Amino acid sequence: MKSSTKTLVGIFLFLLLYSQSLQAQSQIAGTVQTESGQPLPFVNVLLLSAADSSLIKGEVSGENGEYVLKNIAAGNYLVMASMVGFLEYYSSPLQMKGETGKMNLDAIILQEDVKELKAVEVVAKKPLFEQKIDRLVINVENSITSAGSSALEVLERSPGVVVNRQNNSLSIAGKDGVVVMINGKINRMPLEAVVQMLAGMPSSNIESIELITTPPADFDAEGNAGFINIVLKQSNDNGLNGAYTFSGGYGKGTTASSGINFNYRQKNINLYGDYSFSREAQEQVFTFGRQVMLNGETIGTDTRSVRDPIQRNHNARLGLDWNLSPKTVLGVLLSGYDNRWSMDAMNHSTISRNGLPDTLLTIANDEVNHWKHLGGNLNLQHTIREGETLTFDADYLSYDNVNPTNYFINYSDGAGALLFQEQTFSGKATPIEVGVGKLDYTKTFSEKLKMEAGIKGTVSHFDNDVTVSRIENGASVNDPNLTAKYQLEESIAAAYSAFSLKLDDKSDLKLGLRYEYTNSNLGTVEQANIVDRQYGNFFPSAFLSRTFNDQNSANISYSRRITRPTFNDMAPFVIFVDPYTFFSGNAALQPSISNNVKVDYRFKTALFSIQYTVEDSAIARFQTRVIEGTNQQLIAAENMKNRRTASFTTAFPIQVAEWWRMQNNLIGSWQEVNAYFDGQPVQLRTKNLRVVWINMFTLPKDFSAELVGFYQTKGLFGAAEFLPIGALNIGIQKKLGGAAGTLRFGIDDVLNSIKWRGESNFPEYNLVSSFEADFSQRTFKLTYSRNFGNDKLKRQRQRGTGSEEERERVN
Repeated sequence: MKSSTKTLVGIFLFLLLYSQSLQAQSQIAGTVQTESGQPLPFVNVLLLSAADSSLIKGEVSGENGEYVLKNIAAGNYLVMASMVGFLEYYSSPLQMKGETGKMNLDAIILQEDVKELKAVEVVAKKPLFEQKIDRLVINVENSITSAGSSALEVLERSPGVVVNRQNNSLSIAGKDGVVVMINGKINRMPLEAVVQMLAGMPSSNIESIELITTPPADFDAEGNAGFINIVLKQSNDNGLNGAYTFSGGYGKGTTASSGINFNYRQKNINLYGDYSFSREAQEQVFTFGRQVMLNGETIGTDTRSVRDPIQRNHNARLGLDWNLSPKTVLGVLLSGYDNRWSMDAMNHSTISRNGLPDTLLTIANDEVNHWKHLGGNLNLQHTIREGETLTFDADYLSYDNVNPTNYFINYSDGAGALLFQEQTFSGKATPIEVGVGKLDYTKTFSEKLKMEAGIKGTVSHFDNDVTVSRIENGASVNDPNLTAKYQLEESIAAAYSAFSLKLDDKSDLKLGLRYEYTNSNLGTVEQANIVDRQYGNFFPSAFLSRTFNDQNSANISYSRRITRPTFNDMAPFVIFVDPYTFFSGNAALQPSISNNVKVDYRFKTALFSIQYTVEDSAIARFQTRVIEGTNQQLIAAENMKNRRTASFTTAFPIQVAEWWRMQNNLIGSWQEVNAYFDGQPVQLRTKNLRVVWINMFTLPKDFSAELVGFYQTKGLFGAAEFLPIGALNIGIQKKLGGAAGTLRFGIDDVLNSIKWRGESNFPEYNLVSSFEADFSQRTFKLTYSRNFGNDKLKRQRQRGTGSEEERERVN
């Protein structure tokens, strides 16, 4: 470790010295003027690819009408200029040969739009997929079938992303350990609560989704599969502006959502915010089955659960940016939500002995899972001098979760005669507090070398008050084996440094090194130090990108990652499915470490990617075990010995006709899991293919339509095997005249085929089980959205917070 660290430090010092000899890269410069020759400030000047008019980069002209487009690789381009009240301007094609220097264009003359007195909407059309040096960006804001959908449903259609609703989990390219960010801020809450939040977040608030599978050093090392960053819309405009949307639908129950966002920008002040509401009440049906050998007999347990859940979500943000001086910006951001999931269910279980019914159970249960959150961020950004900035973030995050469940159980014999009744209660109260401090420093030595460095500290306190009780002789009696109050204290200290280097006009290199030290302690009043760990790790990362020409580019990257056990996975708790099947925590969980290598290649608008990951002590959630000598099944997170994953992703568009554009995504993976059953090593291997097919149709009279389908072959979830699944969604859109808004109609899950099915088949280890979960129904949805306010474009400040990597680990 010491030698590798010295090597990295030596590379950084070399880059620092080498930077002094670097020269400027290709630039395009010019001015924008009126027809009378007056300079025009605040004009949007965009650099577009000559091949498909996709956006490469953009600038806004200064007070004197001047603009400079920097760091331009070799290729063919167009320059576009636009401003409210003027006709759009397009240059003739420009060829950049990749040589250093500046290309000075003739003055751009914008002509007044005398025919159109109303505001002109300027749209730079982005491609559906944009491959950057360290992430894949999916521009989803114009998707028709996404209208009226949730953020979770949008993720389900993203390349490489798999949403497992049965286990409330997310994976990318076959790997678990995904960390979800909202506008660069991680939600430090249980993954089940993150999935619940995303299910209630309207897609109308989403601008893009970023898949960051090999994160750079300025990101926390948490998350073996990488990050999913959901970028919400925030306006760039002067004055007051925003948008609102309403959506309603039906499919074996109702679904509804609404949202509004606003932005007010005036001089040195920018005030922004958004609010969304959603409610979904659709029937769900689960089935579970298993067989165990007990005392020479085959004991079978089959359960069917019909559920009537209601999920109600409120989400809100309010932020303020204040330019204290030309070099200093102060930002304050408040965010919060109130998300409540409740359910009434009727469960019927049959316990058979050697194939004959022995015991019948009827279980009526009701459950509430209620999450509340309030968070605050203070951000101060100061520009020391041109190219040198210092950013400080302080965050406080507070969460509160209550999860009570009641069970009313009737036991009958195999013929249906009532034997006895039982009433059980399980409850979990979980308050969580997190404090974060972060300091980042960036310095641009030249247009070819940039340095980033920073430190960060996180302190977390977590309580988990678990109660399990039964009614005995008319009184509630706690189960002493399952009732306890757990406390977890955790602190993480981190430091990082990274260098970005322009090797030449076509090549970029980024090297980073991060160190994190973790101190975790979990215990109860009765038993201290159930978990008491202190460990430190180095996490190097490297990215190399090369643009061969305007049609070909490639990236290669490496990163080392860690997945720490989530708070709830370590803290013991019990949730019953029936008296013989329950979920629990696992205090023995260990962190897992992964090494990831990825290669990306772009040809025109097609993307190709391959990735290989080795993950030691991989954490698999919701793994099943039969307690020896009983018919009880335990479901909990467990460490596997290791997991190896090789995957490829292919995304390519096809222009079938002028009115028909098709996007095709293929995601394939090979996975090997080495695990243990009853102390014996077991090796599992599988291949998986996921196909996503998106069709976009441009129709007459401002109509457009979309047809989206996906199919996934069987794959592994830890040591369990998931069976194939597929779905089809359709939608049609009408842009109403003028500023009247947009109306969309869609049908989700047209074939009513989204049913999660899985099985574990290890009779030699007394583990034979299966399940099916029907979360989704065929749903008809109608959505209306409209923008309001001023649309005079102006640049906005882009910033994150200090708690991007903290919000996810609340789980």
